Amino acid sequence: MTDATTADLAAAVGEIEAQFTRMAAASRRRLREHASSVHPDLTPLGFALLTAAQRLGRCPQSALVHRVQADKGAVSRAVAQLEQLGLISREADPDDRRSQLLELTPAGTAALAGIDTRARELLHGQLEGWTLTEVQQLRDLLTRLNDADLTHLEAGSEDSGAGVSVA
Repeated sequence: MTDATTADLAAAVGEIEAQFTRMAAASRRRLREHASSVHPDLTPLGFALLTAAQRLGRCPQSALVHRVQADKGAVSRAVAQLEQLGLISREADPDDRRSQLLELTPAGTAALAGIDTRARELLHGQLEGWTLTEVQQLRDLLTRLNDADLTHLEAGSEDSGAGVSVA
């Protein structure tokens, strides 16, 4: 690779980092808004756990820790709040009494229903005017990037932090 190409690549990667910073800030803002629309005291982590529990279904608390890449203690406190708010139920795992199985309650499912619709409408609005091919390319590139990140995490490389996503 020539020096010009290396410099161009470095500049492009820098621009990508700047765009990811913008996306992360917008995502954090939406996460706070979604959390407060469920309950004024719900934290963004609590909301992220609620959406993760929706996607995973009945699961051990450790699966939520892994899914949102957050501290076990913080997850435990957030799960206790979700349970107190009636959004999640917790029961002992019959196969491992040391483990807790978590599941959305009907109230938790209902709380997320409207938010999912609004989030989907927002994304559709952001992609308005894009061709199907462009949307599919974005999907494929994001999948590739996320898969590469997971591969690095599983290989034991440095974790990039406690990511909380609406995904």
